[in-house]
Amino acid sequence: MTTRRAISILGIAAMTGVAVAQTPTTTPGSQRDAITEPGTPPALSPSLKFQLTNAQRATIANAVRRDGGKPASRVGFAASVGAAVPPQIELYILPDAALAAVPDAKIVKYTMVQNQIVLVDPTTMRVVDVIPAPPAP
Repeated sequence: MTTRRAISILGIAAMTGVAVAQTPTTTPGSQRDAITEPGTPPALSPSLKFQLTNAQRATIANAVRRDGGKPASRVGFAASVGAAVPPQIELYILPDAALAAVPDAKIVKYTMVQNQIVLVDPTTMRVVDVIPAPPAP
C-alpha cells in the first residue's frame, strides 16, 4: 500500500511539473502582453521600418513611370505609412530596373493611388512608403 501511495504522489507531482513547464511566463510589457491586452497596438513588422533615401524613391518612381505603371486603383483609401490596404487592391511587383537599383525593395509590392506610388508590405497589407509619381516627360 505504501508503494502505491508513493507512486501516486510521484505521478501527481510529475503531472503538475509538466503543466507548470507548459505554462508560458510573461513579464509586464512583453510582446505576449501586447497581443493579449485590448487596445495595445502590435509591434511593428520589420517592413514598416523600411526606409528609402530620396534618391532610391526617385529611382523607383522613374522605373515605374518608364515601365508604363499599372492602372490606378479604383478603390480609394488614404495612403499613408502604416495604413491598412484594402484586400481588393491589386498589388504589383516593382519593375526590374527598380529592384536592380534598390535590392531592399524586393520585400515590397506597389499599387497606384491618386497619382502616387504606394509601396506595400504584402505580408501585413500595410503601407510602408508613398512616393509621388513623377510627371511624364
